[in-house]
Amino acid sequence: MVDEKYSPLAVTALLLAVIMWASSFPLLKLALNYMPPVTLAAVRYSIAGSILVLLIFAKFGTVKSLQELRGDWKILTFLGLVGVALPNATLNIGLQSTTASVSSMIQACGPVFTVALAVVFLKERLGGAKIAGTILAIVGTLLLISQGGVDFNNSTFVGNLFVLLSAMFYSISGVVTKKALERHHPLTITGWNIAIGSLFLFLFSPIEFGQTVAFPPDMIAILLILAVFPGCLAFLFYNYVLQKKELSSISFFVYLIPVFSTIISMAMLGEVVTAETVLFASLVIAGVALAQYGRATLRRIRGR
Repeated sequence: MVDEKYSPLAVTALLLAVIMWASSFPLLKLALNYMPPVTLAAVRYSIAGSILVLLIFAKFGTVKSLQELRGDWKILTFLGLVGVALPNATLNIGLQSTTASVSSMIQACGPVFTVALAVVFLKERLGGAKIAGTILAIVGTLLLISQGGVDFNNSTFVGNLFVLLSAMFYSISGVVTKKALERHHPLTITGWNIAIGSLFLFLFSPIEFGQTVAFPPDMIAILLILAVFPGCLAFLFYNYVLQKKELSSISFFVYLIPVFSTIISMAMLGEVVTAETVLFASLVIAGVALAQYGRATLRRIRGR
């Protein structure tokens, strides 16, 4: 349930971020036809990082911006690695072997890890509803990942595992970002994280030397869309709201990503979603919802 204190601007910012991130799954699936996964992530985020660093310099001044980077380079470097490089490399690798719609559904389990990490590092409380919801979401995720059976020789199963790993990295970075936003502007966090993350991705990309890279006009258009919208604006909108709200609260909006992504993937890629997949994804979303909001909902029902 959305917090009643959310302003229309905050809700709009989160919904726009969700739609942009949802569109990235089918767009990445298309882009992987022209470029290997890590190289794709490196090129995409180098464009996004360049744009954001220029905005940082324009807003805060070059000298002050570089001083801020030097003063907190450890946390910004960590976020570049765990919040940009690793999750995007693993997501793109996974997308090579699974569908965009299933990938977005697996990513929806991310808030479960966020809840667990928020309990440990942000001292948020863990009650019975959160425990039950976490178990339900984990069961749903495992069923979603292993629809074709648990077989490490099955490329779809392995691809789904890579997507799950991506969701875990995003959850870790979400907790650290929340703490970093206490000291830095959302633009600063987003810009330096993405710029540093793109450098890590370029360091990883030599493992793909020899693989085909092509830049036809449609690929260039996809890269620019991925860089500017889900790569820049979505993170800015999300971090703007994260600066003011609890991490576990705004993670609610992540539930909407697989809904939008599945619709877009069906339209763009002609993907077919089975009833079994929808059922397992529903378990994930229901579990995450219970983990985050079950106790608060029970209090309202009981009038407490």
